Amino acid sequence: MGLFGSSWVTVRTESGARADDIDRLYANFKAEGLKAKVTMEGNSIKRIHVKKNDIDRAKELMEAFDENS
Repeated sequence: MGLFGSSWVTVRTESGARADDIDRLYANFKAEGLKAKVTMEGNSIKRIHVKKNDIDRAKELMEAFDENS
């Protein structure tokens, strides 16, 4: 089942060694009470999705995450 036409939006895609960042970002989102989910494409591409109405909060959290990484 795809995400097309749903209320979920991809906010970041990583592959290779940086794919682990998606898992850490997911944990960060959950700790902050943000609904998120992770999908995989193939063996190495991971995407993190949030609800459309949470995009602004996700951007704030991603900026803080990137500053601390």
